[in-house]
Amino acid sequence: MVFRAESPRQTGQGLIDAILRYRGAGGKEAIRDADRNIRDQVARQYGADVQRIRTVARQLADQRRLGEVGPVDEFANTLQHFVDRVSTATYGYGGLFAEVNPDPGVAAQLRQFDQRMLAGDTDIAAAIDALEASAANNGDVAAPARAGAAAARALLRQFDLRAEVMATGKPADRESVLQALGPELPELPHPAWNLDLGVALSVLGDDRIVDAKIGIEGDGIALRLFRLGEAPEEWLLVPRQTDLGLARVRPVEVPAAGHETSLAGATYRAVVEGQGRGEVVGVSGGSGIRPVRFVLLTGESDPQARALLLDWETERQAFAGTEVHPNDVEIFGPPLGE
Repeated sequence: MVFRAESPRQTGQGLIDAILRYRGAGGKEAIRDADRNIRDQVARQYGADVQRIRTVARQLADQRRLGEVGPVDEFANTLQHFVDRVSTATYGYGGLFAEVNPDPGVAAQLRQFDQRMLAGDTDIAAAIDALEASAANNGDVAAPARAGAAAARALLRQFDLRAEVMATGKPADRESVLQALGPELPELPHPAWNLDLGVALSVLGDDRIVDAKIGIEGDGIALRLFRLGEAPEEWLLVPRQTDLGLARVRPVEVPAAGHETSLAGATYRAVVEGQGRGEVVGVSGGSGIRPVRFVLLTGESDPQARALLLDWETERQAFAGTEVHPNDVEIFGPPLGE
């Protein structure tokens, strides 16, 4: 489904939406509530894991395998310390909660931390599975216990850096993030991916408010367009895959069949094409989900040129424009008073 909200368990999307929609005191409290909800969820997940570990420790004690209880207790205590940190963290009244619009980079980085914390539950669960199996078969419980404790310490380091970002309201440097999360960071879209109707932003210094959007999903790619105004009509093209780049585009004449690489007097080459489902949404409602074919193009001689063709079966659309550097898009949130 296009524009479907992703699961908070997977992405921490509630917190990200609250940050992107931030505006004054109301936005500040929305961020606090969203952060609290995510941390409660994380604490519940890992709290249940702690109970599984403590059950193994009790079973070992009952079996008089007292020399093996120590590493298991260390695993449980380390993970419990992480749960306690997540449950009791406070950030004061500065940083992300100051009376300013947050740095959009904060939203993307916090989403990375929350994704990794929730994904880390799989690592912890795997260690517990191995621990339980070893205990049941009179095997070595120390190895899985030590592996689990190491995974719990990694979670603590990740959460400490997340707390620093919340407290300062500024993204952490990439080296610190790599040390905390590892070299294979999850690919995250530009914060503009989460724009919505009524959200204010600046593109290359021009202030705009989103008044319509188009979403496309299919063939391993997802695209969104956000209309920035009707006079003249222009859109911000935001692919889910960051390597495809952002673009500021306008409607152009649809090329004739067989000439799809020639738009508005310029020649393009296809970068990605496929088919999927899409939806157009405006202030009066949505079109409903419809089949759509799409072609994303780049300039043949001008690498900054971008174009997009959409074939909705009953109508075709064409857009052309130029690439926009990610730093040239600044997101403010809904207009004041909303």
